[in-house]
Amino acid sequence: MCLISMTRIVGGCMYVSSSPGAMQASWKALARAPRFLSALWLQDKSQQTMLVTWLIEIYLTQLGELKDGNAPADDIQRTQRQFREFLRQSRVKACLDSCRNVAYELIASHGDTEDLVFFAMLMQDFERVISHYIQQQAYPAALEVLTKQSDVKLVIKFSPILIKHCPTALVEAWIAQEKKIDPRLLIPALTHYEPPSSNPQANEAIRYLEYCVHKLNNRDMAIHNYLLSLYAKLEDDTALLQFLNLNQGQLHSEPYYDIKYALRQCAEHGRAQACVHLYSTMGLYEEAVDLALNVNVDLARLVANKPDESDEALRKKLWLKIARHVVEQEKNIKKAIAFLSECDLLKIEDILPFFPDFVTIDDFKEAICNALQEYNEHIESLKGNMQDATQSAQAIRSDIQEMRNKYGIVSAAEKCCTCSYPLLTRSFYLFPCQHVYHSDCLIQEVLQHLSSKQKKRVIELQARIMQESQAAAAADETGAVFSKVEQLKSELDDIVAADCVFCGEVMIRSVDKPFIDPKEYDEVLKSWL
Repeated sequence: MCLISMTRIVGGCMYVSSSPGAMQASWKALARAPRFLSALWLQDKSQQTMLVTWLIEIYLTQLGELKDGNAPADDIQRTQRQFREFLRQSRVKACLDSCRNVAYELIASHGDTEDLVFFAMLMQDFERVISHYIQQQAYPAALEVLTKQSDVKLVIKFSPILIKHCPTALVEAWIAQEKKIDPRLLIPALTHYEPPSSNPQANEAIRYLEYCVHKLNNRDMAIHNYLLSLYAKLEDDTALLQFLNLNQGQLHSEPYYDIKYALRQCAEHGRAQACVHLYSTMGLYEEAVDLALNVNVDLARLVANKPDESDEALRKKLWLKIARHVVEQEKNIKKAIAFLSECDLLKIEDILPFFPDFVTIDDFKEAICNALQEYNEHIESLKGNMQDATQSAQAIRSDIQEMRNKYGIVSAAEKCCTCSYPLLTRSFYLFPCQHVYHSDCLIQEVLQHLSSKQKKRVIELQARIMQESQAAAAADETGAVFSKVEQLKSELDDIVAADCVFCGEVMIRSVDKPFIDPKEYDEVLKSWL
């Protein structure tokens, strides 16, 4: 067949002979190409591939001849247009999809980069197109292709290279992706970026990370940490301080960045004010004040007011650090005296030890006078309190004396409020409310309302009173033993006779108690039936 005789296969690819007769036959073959395709399309796929590859070879050879022979531009464009229309055919694309590498090698062997890019774009092989543009250092063209395709993996792959050459346009492409791409995956690309030395503030990496934090509300610690590290490298720390304050102002308890990492970065780049802020956030107020004093006193004063007001010892310690610095380092006694009115915890005597041995008293005469006036007022207040306490003590002593002389009248027919037996048959208690109880009846009634510890103590006191009384009777010693017995009885009275069981606190606490014990309810119910 003449179709095969005009070709030879080398390394799996077909090449057309360059003889005049072969070229004329090739043009005839191109004219009959649609008929060839229709005839072979339903046959073996290898024949389809061979035919398509052969036609591509013919087109490329013809284009090369036209370009080398300085043919008119219209002829070149017409042939190229025909070639591209041929490649656009769905049957050709389907055939080349499984052997696109052969087509790539074939087009590349003719040095036709323009059609090579066209074919790669036609096959949606964007990675090859972008790689080609990057090799040719056509970075804007590579970025244009990157932005038109939708594969996020390609964005991540080529960003480290493109950010070096067209950072602004690349960041715009990232921003256009919005939440389709994970900002964490772009950190390796951001590390390759170097801001322009002429304008370090125009940092495209910072611009993208700020977009992630403020617009996308990204809370990833890696993003916040890297943004903080970039802020720390700037000459102006305004953005860094604003970022730290923004994180502290969030509703959550902890900032989104790693505080220890942030402190290390700020210390490494000499951001003292930011370090003060971080120390305060960590609750290390003493370290924050020490560092703030190296910056300015006003910053140290702000830190000294941050601890909780209930921690007066810490606040006073911080203010003393500031006062000592002002006196010893700045030699400004008036400024230190002014702290007395700013912090109510400081007194003149607290800062006097910091003053030099020889100092003019005029600088703090007013403060000393005010302190003496306060002490005088405090002494007068203490005197008034002492006088009130003396009067109260006198009133208490009078009440005690009256209680000792207080008495009640009990008739011979009076009965115990508990057992209803005659009261005078044995020892009894008489309360101001006129309720009377036998001693043993009252103890028995009160024991029901005492705690286990108090019950145990009452039983011990009864036993000791009985024991001491018997010992005194046997030894006929009435002095010391009588005094001891009285002490035991007094303690017993404090427990059992503190209140009347009928109208005192015991009765109030027993209001919600049932009249019948639940354990005895069934038995009582049966007795009523």
